[in-house]
Amino acid sequence: MAITFFTQSKKDLAPIYIRIREGHEKIDAKARTQFSVSPERLAKGKIKLHRTPNGANAKTKADCKERNKPLIQLQSELDDLSELVNRKLNERNDYEIIDSNWLKRVVTPRNNETPTNLIGYFDIYLEDKKTTLRESTVKKIKSIVNRLKNFETDKGTIYLAEINHEFRSKLSKWHDKKGYAHNTKVKALKVVSTICNHARDNGLKVHPESERLTKGLKYEDTPHVYLNFKELAEIEKLSFIDARLEHAKDWLLISCNTAQRVSDFMKFSEKNIIQIEGIHFLDINQEKTGTPIYIPLNETVTRILKKYDWNFPPQFSTKIGSNETLYNRLIKKVCHEAKINELVKANLRQTDTNRYEIKEVPKWKAVSSHIGRRSFATNYYGKINTALLISATGHASEKQFLTYVGKKPQDNALALAKELKRLSIQQGKEPQLTVIKNASNGQ
Repeated sequence: MAITFFTQSKKDLAPIYIRIREGHEKIDAKARTQFSVSPERLAKGKIKLHRTPNGANAKTKADCKERNKPLIQLQSELDDLSELVNRKLNERNDYEIIDSNWLKRVVTPRNNETPTNLIGYFDIYLEDKKTTLRESTVKKIKSIVNRLKNFETDKGTIYLAEINHEFRSKLSKWHDKKGYAHNTKVKALKVVSTICNHARDNGLKVHPESERLTKGLKYEDTPHVYLNFKELAEIEKLSFIDARLEHAKDWLLISCNTAQRVSDFMKFSEKNIIQIEGIHFLDINQEKTGTPIYIPLNETVTRILKKYDWNFPPQFSTKIGSNETLYNRLIKKVCHEAKINELVKANLRQTDTNRYEIKEVPKWKAVSSHIGRRSFATNYYGKINTALLISATGHASEKQFLTYVGKKPQDNALALAKELKRLSIQQGKEPQLTVIKNASNGQ
């Protein structure tokens, strides 16, 4: 393995780079060191000392010796660095890829205070992302950290460089043994993989298998609970003496008719209302995605706005977290009063274990702040062009939208067939649809 030093700049003081090459293993990596030198003082990877002119007097010799002292020291430090790189090459694990990132980690190691264990590195990640992560996301990540701490109590400290397929297997089995839901386990592995990628980008050594912790693992479909048109009509008929229940009812109807997340619709104000060609719209930017959206206001939302003098209902609290908690609690009472008692399967948090389990309960117990968005998407799917629905919900893709409303790609094809049939009947002729065998299975 050849290790050399060189400069890339012609400045009076240029940074010194180190390069390692090995033809058989096809290694060619370079990294900037913390050292600098005048380019003329570095030749063939070695520091060139100042030469004493022939016949120089004692003062000139002394000056030359003094000028060479830092150069001699620099050569010694380069020799030490070369020895360090060579030692790290011999000590490396089989899975380590020798490239410029690897060399950078060796040549300019991070401050010793930077943790190399998983739990410790979460703080680095959260500090770095504090301006981009939502409060709810941070809360979820901290919940995963607490779970990983419990895992460490059973299995020992988790180091970034050791997070591989074996770690995935241990963490998965631990989740199963403790009775956690499958999706909870998958989410934890996804977050751990994200943390490892962040650490890798910051120059820390991580196992290459950490990028594939969730390979082959998918989220399981959870029960699809929504409020249908009939149930929404029953809710709209209600009138409450308790002002908070009345406000909760109105917010629930607004959410089911605007398709937005609670983090967005609870921020609606009269400032968001605009008119385009005489039609009222909400003009918002979704908090989670930053997507700008125009939402047409239907008759239900318009009636509610007029009730509040063209404004939205009051909030339940000035604190965002408390506001959502109170809203969740109140809309369950609203739906209970509306006698929405159909038994449904729902993924609910159990108060005794603080974990999610699928239970069969009356629908009103399964109602939460997210049901409005899901109700809008599900109620109008197949009735309104899917692309237009996506423009209202802000989903990134049709596949993501179909998963959200609990539909499969075949449902879209079936909806298209029905629409073609309807149009053909209008034109006075029956459509000629032929069943084509699937090329892969002959069916």
